[in-house]
Amino acid sequence: MKDIFKRTALVLALGAITASLAPTQAVGQTKTTYKEKDLGLLPAQQVQPDLTGLWYHINERQVKQVNDEFGRLKALYPGWQVPKEVETELNRLNGRLKGTLKPAPAPATPPESDEPKRASQEREPKAPKASSSILALDEFAQRTPKARANASEQQVRRLVELSNQLKRTDFYLLMGWTAIDKGMLNIAAQQFSLALETAVRDLDKQSAQQGLDSVTGIRLQQALALRDFEALETFLELDNSNYVKDVLLGEAWQQYDAKNYTFSEALFHLVDDDEGKYLALIAQETESAKQDAFALACSINTDVFIRRCADALATRQAQFYDSMRYKQSIEAGEALSQLRRLSLDEQALIGWAAKEIQDTTTATEAFERVLSKTPNDSVIANELVSLNQSDDTTLNRLALKYSEVKRILQERTSRNAWPRKQFWLAYQNDDPREVLSQTKDGLSAVYGMNTRSRSGGEGLGNFDVLSQYVGIGSAFYNWLWQVSLDYKQFYSGRPQVGDWFGNDQLSGEFSGISGFEDTALRAEAFYQAPDFSFYANLEYAMFDQPVGTKVTGQISATKFLTSTTVAATLFRKAKEDSLLSQTGTFNANHAKPWGYVIESGIRGLVAHAVADNWSVAGTVQVSRLEGEQVADNSAFSLRGDVSYDIATMISPKLDYWRVGPFLSYTSYDKNLSGFTVGNGGYFSPSQFISIGGYSELLTLEALNWQIKLRSSLALSRVEQDDDLRFPTGEAFRPQDLDEALGESSDTGLSGSFMAEGQYRFNNNWIASGYVGKAFAVEYQAFEAGIQIRWRAGKGNGVTSDELLLSSPRISGFAL
Repeated sequence: MKDIFKRTALVLALGAITASLAPTQAVGQTKTTYKEKDLGLLPAQQVQPDLTGLWYHINERQVKQVNDEFGRLKALYPGWQVPKEVETELNRLNGRLKGTLKPAPAPATPPESDEPKRASQEREPKAPKASSSILALDEFAQRTPKARANASEQQVRRLVELSNQLKRTDFYLLMGWTAIDKGMLNIAAQQFSLALETAVRDLDKQSAQQGLDSVTGIRLQQALALRDFEALETFLELDNSNYVKDVLLGEAWQQYDAKNYTFSEALFHLVDDDEGKYLALIAQETESAKQDAFALACSINTDVFIRRCADALATRQAQFYDSMRYKQSIEAGEALSQLRRLSLDEQALIGWAAKEIQDTTTATEAFERVLSKTPNDSVIANELVSLNQSDDTTLNRLALKYSEVKRILQERTSRNAWPRKQFWLAYQNDDPREVLSQTKDGLSAVYGMNTRSRSGGEGLGNFDVLSQYVGIGSAFYNWLWQVSLDYKQFYSGRPQVGDWFGNDQLSGEFSGISGFEDTALRAEAFYQAPDFSFYANLEYAMFDQPVGTKVTGQISATKFLTSTTVAATLFRKAKEDSLLSQTGTFNANHAKPWGYVIESGIRGLVAHAVADNWSVAGTVQVSRLEGEQVADNSAFSLRGDVSYDIATMISPKLDYWRVGPFLSYTSYDKNLSGFTVGNGGYFSPSQFISIGGYSELLTLEALNWQIKLRSSLALSRVEQDDDLRFPTGEAFRPQDLDEALGESSDTGLSGSFMAEGQYRFNNNWIASGYVGKAFAVEYQAFEAGIQIRWRAGKGNGVTSDELLLSSPRISGFAL
């Protein structure tokens, strides 16, 4: 006892000195972001821990406390190199070294000391004179440990019988340790159990218990050497003192230090040590072990294991995404969010994964959470816009909530609107080029004049129109509008003597009307959306013409897809080929009006970009023609174009220069081109085919000036049927005269040229104009126009949507 006390006191003193000199304990931290692939404990700053407590428990022979403290230190300091002396004492204490746990037994003290005798007298009642049995055991106790170990098994068994007869604690202990040395474990266990029953002093009880523990330890080591887990489990079930558990736990850490991680993990599992099991699984570095470690971490509700579970989920979220297992990545991220708040990167990763599997709802929610924390993140805002590009409701909500989404939508809208010539839309979305070029929402006033001349055969084949107009316009919410008052003058050639006109052939000089002037009122409105344009106009023309005035107009819409444009127009307008077709006229004696042909129908356009600078387009129109005292007619036309943009090859000052071939076809059911009652005086061939090439050039937008040039050249063939001169059958027709117009056909070249331009003088004044010439088989035409425009506000450029012939009312489409 004295020796134990001295050794304990010395160790405590040394431990205290060591503790006072040791640095402050540092606790390892874990990495938790999904981007950190190699998760685990960061190196601790303190390499050698404080061993005061561990040495105290070793010297007090407190096995459980020793193993608990050792396990705690190993978990806290994974990189700790265990000192040799500590390892030796652990092996000794856990029974891994034979005969090392017994204290110096009383009977084995040297002969010159009488202390054993006094101890024996204190433990045992007074006995008669020592018998031969006592002498034999005393003599055996006087031998050296080596001599006792070399005794024969027969002699040991005989001495054990004597010990059992004498029933003395010191003899039980003597023969128990001897039996251990001889490997007679059953006899050793029996002797130590008897010693524990008879012992009076605490020291003897401790020695007996240590002997029993040594027996158990040796058996445990045998089972461990054989990897006999069934036997180890049996030892655990029969153990009431936790000694077996402590030994197995110590062995588990020894195996862990030796890098036998699989065996170590099995031992930790056997003693239900979750900490050790987790570390052993992680150390194995196999996928199955990592999966088991993950499952273990997420099944334990402690702070340490919750953090480990979260770290593993963060790693798995990233790994699943990298391996394109997007659904599992989302599930890992959502599970992680139940343990702790997700980082911005982890939240965004859910969005990226959901985007990959086209889960728009989940992706939108994830990206929104990120954008709410980083409102200027253009990447995330772009993803939100891209995900919901076909959901206007969601985009509008996002734009109202997030300024970056609104900015991107405006920028994207402007970027798309500019090449589509949607300059009003670009201006609304604060496109810097458009805002700088002109103030489109300011009040504007225009004055214009244009002329059109059609010449053909002598007489009625000629037709001239001169128009002047004034108008005002501005913007209303998302609409552009304009109201105009027109003044028009019409001039027509006079029929010659012998020409068919009205009811009959003229036998004398024509004295009827060949021209007049009148007024018209029209209004128009234009609306543009990011992928849609809409236009409508309404006109009430020629208040005082021969045939009753009618309301005309058109509705046109265009849809812009990614690489395709689709447009359609419903129209109702006068056929502007002659005085007869555009306004109507009177017969020769000025008694009966007829004419004023109204064409109603639909036209459509599809244009598709097939490759860089290459596009194809198709246009089709179907219409019905009706007039006062004019036979009804139907028309069909079709045109196909292929174009290639050569602007980049020519000059950087060009917006585009498209060239390519075209093919067109037009057909009417009836030839009503005559000027007798029932005819409309408009070009209506049964077939008109043209094949050729065209060119269209436009200079840059937003400069102070702009020019647009168009030209075409084709080979054309026209065929006209031999239809009746009086198709309605209501007029007087002499029976001795030919009643048909006559059949005709012709082939020749046709072509056209048109030049447009505009120029800004200053902030408020812009002048624009056009001039064009066309010719075909039996047909020629000339047209020109000029406009002066004033607009409130400032600007230093012009855009092609305000070129005169770009108006949807004239071009036929809301482009």
